[in-house]
Amino acid sequence: MARAAPVTLDGIPRTRLPFFDPPETPEDLWWAVWWMWDVKIPTTRVCPNHVAPFDAFAAAYFATSPVIVVKASRGLAGKTFSMAHLTLTETVFLGAEVTLLGGSLEQSSLAHDYAKAAWDAPGAPVHLLDGDPTQRETRLVNDGHIRVLAASTKSARGRHPQRMRLDEVDEMDRFVFESALGQPMAKRGIASQTLIGSTHHYPNGTFTYILEDLAPEKGWPVMEWCYRESRSGQ
Repeated sequence: MARAAPVTLDGIPRTRLPFFDPPETPEDLWWAVWWMWDVKIPTTRVCPNHVAPFDAFAAAYFATSPVIVVKASRGLAGKTFSMAHLTLTETVFLGAEVTLLGGSLEQSSLAHDYAKAAWDAPGAPVHLLDGDPTQRETRLVNDGHIRVLAASTKSARGRHPQRMRLDEVDEMDRFVFESALGQPMAKRGIASQTLIGSTHHYPNGTFTYILEDLAPEKGWPVMEWCYRESRSGQ
């Protein structure tokens, strides 16, 4: 997940580019993420049965499935980093309400920390910020809203955003996970979508339950990548 070098488009500095319409295709989405956040999400599949990280990114953004499961290694695959920029892009273009829930409050906060840092990118649409991001939330003037949740059933049963991003669910109590599934709700013309991401640590843990029981039963796509895809070219 490398940062792109500052460039211009047709001689116009990135910071002076006109604000563009919401992307309608994966290709438009990829370019929008690059120009806004100065990040290139890899688009190349390397290993058999894997996907490129951007395949999952685009599927979640466009809500091609109500629930998508992402399996990737911890620390090397960049899934939390990718999830943070997905969340930002959804709030900017869709005006979506998004909740971040990790296996711990620290994990929930990590994605938000990446998101807060992204506003320093040259093309970040800072004019949409409704005040400075706090430790646990970011508000936009277009009703976009990011909230960081504690890993508890009370937090998981709270508000009803359109988008929910679950990170390191194998570290999450199964009751917390199941409570969280009821959160997302379509509204304001924005489809609901849940992204479930994790490394697979435990043979009898929450992620095994998702991979072996829930995903096959409910038809949730499972999208996997490793460090080879994360380090691949675009």
